[in-house]
Amino acid sequence: MMTVSSWAAAMILLYIFIVSVAYGAEDCDFELSYRNIALICHTANRPAVRLGHGQFEAVYNLGNYDINDTVLETVGLPQYEILSGNKFTFYNEEQGVGVNLVVYQDEDLGLYEIQFEYPEKYSQGLRRMNRIWLDIVAEPDEYIYGAGEQYSYLNLRGRKYPIWVREQGVGRNKSSLLTQVIDLYSRGGGDYHTTYWPQPSFLSSRRFYFESSYPTYSELDFTQDDRHTLYWHRSTPDGEEGSACRTCHLTFLVKPTLMDIVKALNPGQPPLPSWVYNGAILGVQGGTEKMLEYLDAAKAQGVFISSMWIQDWSGKITTGIGTRVFWNWEWNSTFYPELDNVIKELDEAQNIKVTAYITGHLNIEGEVYKNSSENDYWLKDENGERLIQDFGEFNVGTVDILEPSPECNCINMARNWYKEVMKKNLIDFGFAGWMADFGEYTPTEARSKFADRWWRDDHGEILHQVMPYEWAKLNREVVEEAGKLGDIMFWMRAGGIGSKTKQVMTWAGDQTVDWTRSDGLASSIIAALSLSLSGMGLTHSDIGGYTTVPQLNVTRSKELFLRWAEYAVFTPIMRTHEGNVPEVNHQFYSDEDTLQQFGRLTRIYNTLSKYTKEVVQQNSEQFVPVMRPMFLMFEDDPEAFQHDYQYMLGDDLLVAPVLDAGVSEWSVYLPEGETWVHLWNAEEFSGGSTQSVPAPLGNPPVFYRKSSTWAEFFAAVGAGYPLTLK
Repeated sequence: MMTVSSWAAAMILLYIFIVSVAYGAEDCDFELSYRNIALICHTANRPAVRLGHGQFEAVYNLGNYDINDTVLETVGLPQYEILSGNKFTFYNEEQGVGVNLVVYQDEDLGLYEIQFEYPEKYSQGLRRMNRIWLDIVAEPDEYIYGAGEQYSYLNLRGRKYPIWVREQGVGRNKSSLLTQVIDLYSRGGGDYHTTYWPQPSFLSSRRFYFESSYPTYSELDFTQDDRHTLYWHRSTPDGEEGSACRTCHLTFLVKPTLMDIVKALNPGQPPLPSWVYNGAILGVQGGTEKMLEYLDAAKAQGVFISSMWIQDWSGKITTGIGTRVFWNWEWNSTFYPELDNVIKELDEAQNIKVTAYITGHLNIEGEVYKNSSENDYWLKDENGERLIQDFGEFNVGTVDILEPSPECNCINMARNWYKEVMKKNLIDFGFAGWMADFGEYTPTEARSKFADRWWRDDHGEILHQVMPYEWAKLNREVVEEAGKLGDIMFWMRAGGIGSKTKQVMTWAGDQTVDWTRSDGLASSIIAALSLSLSGMGLTHSDIGGYTTVPQLNVTRSKELFLRWAEYAVFTPIMRTHEGNVPEVNHQFYSDEDTLQQFGRLTRIYNTLSKYTKEVVQQNSEQFVPVMRPMFLMFEDDPEAFQHDYQYMLGDDLLVAPVLDAGVSEWSVYLPEGETWVHLWNAEEFSGGSTQSVPAPLGNPPVFYRKSSTWAEFFAAVGAGYPLTLK
């Protein structure tokens, strides 16, 4: 990283290594480029930087939010001045406001970082400002990807994306009856942009990546042909010590290829525990006896099992909408008698693990909460009272798990207490992993006593946005401090900037149990691929989906379950979920035929695990995501950018899941430059072609590269599980 002084000394030529500043360039009064890629184009008539003032409200409704972001004033900064080799001022003399952009680069890494400073000379005018806009150069034929985990569209161009952690919504399509009804009933229908893991970042087909580390509400606007606009909230520092955010910045990453960029983004999540590859993680409920019945029935039909996943290990409560898990995170020995012994017996005799479920919230009627209710362990509201939330006919307190900043020189005892609860009640008890659910339900009136000083007026926004990262960090520390990283797997849905460095496995959240592109099976593919382009290389989904609305006939069919299961074979892990209304959904245990077909798929998954393990290892060591869009591997093939629902599993397998009901053939594009071999019948096809291939239940369209070093292995897999007749 160059120092500020070295930048200033080199500024005479206005060309510092590979950073270029141009005056009076065509169409721009001021242009900032990096490695010959234009990033910022500024003119007096259309300033690249603008400031503003506004009011924000995020109306909470069980993890869904109605965003009311009112901009009261916008001030363009048409004038600019070069202060030094790495500092530029954009200002509006008439309005008395301006900001400095301080830039740093790391040529070896291809990193270009921008930090904002607030000049003292404009302090009076800046006091009212709490909004910033920055325009980034765009081209009409440019593709845009990422923004965390998106579900509806892989290419984000032509749309605006609010970056706010929340429920993904039900249906996620404002023109669908399902979404309209859910909106009317609970304001929870969602839209194309609502997601558990939003991220103010994007990958451009122009071979650069952009990321903002500002943790407040923001928006990514890709609706214009010639510019992308980043908009974010930031209250102006008041000049007092600690009022400026020293970690907030904008980053551009420029590399020769898109794959090079993605590898630089991905920190490399740890390899998965070896037990994961033994078979499927079976999600069941109902107590010890019921769990063992499901286990025996599955084994009798040849289902390979890695774990029995029991959400309700802590017991059940009854509400007006049915039974719910009792959020009292300790073993309920009445509901699950002998579970401690059963866990040991299953592990020792059958190498089958048991996994559990937890959140950062505690039911206030439970003993875990009551035993610590007198301690100051809990988030407060803006009036200083303990934050108690209604989660649907039961009330919870939320542990204040925020890690204090180094400047605080303090210890968060609540955080330490909750880690000990998790170590004792999950790890020491014998669970091999858990779903670490939620993270998006923190309302903006919530307050933590460990907030950084610079949060000030943005406290509620920032706490809401960083809570998924803090929840991931806590879970990771629990596992690491127990010396179990690589043995225990926790999986999460909520995330944001930084989460990729702490999560070990993500899941796509609560898809509807249907075929819709906006929220069904297909949306989980877009979720995986968008995350892979945002730095997270390990993800999966609930087999069969989760969200069930029987009143509108949104229930899981046998065909959907099996199509989802066959797709899950070609993901890092297979895991079932009964859904929120199990009795109306088709389950793996619904009939003998389903068990047999599902069992065959688990055996394929287990057989393929030799390859899958290496691909997961590649993610850990080489930072290449497990599931990736085809264009990452075939960037010179324009057609590879046009097929959002096909993906590469590792370097060698191309997967094209069947996304519609009632079909027995499926069309697949095979990228150019390779000869492709159909996994199930060994038929060869030339690359650069679209093929219609048989796709009976149990044999999704999958191809391997003939030149692959794994070709002999893949041929044996295909021969062992040839095309079925179903």
